Amino acid sequence: MFQPNLLKAAIVRAGYTQGEFAEKIGVSFNTLTRKMSGVSSFNIDEVDKAREVLSIDNSEVCAIFFGTDSRNREIGQEE
Repeated sequence: MFQPNLLKAAIVRAGYTQGEFAEKIGVSFNTLTRKMSGVSSFNIDEVDKAREVLSIDNSEVCAIFFGTDSRNREIGQEE
């Protein structure tokens, strides 16, 4: 499950506003807002561009966009 708060934190950590981030991944601010609120989903190209723009590794991509850790467990799931 998409974790919008983790994405927001990654955007801030990278030094961007949400508007700047939207532009960098090639979507409008309104589109990003819909994606962040769960109305629509990020496609694979947007996820890959976000990984590049935010300089995040694959485990963080999994945590943000799929709600799983590096072992494919849902965030918050106990071992």
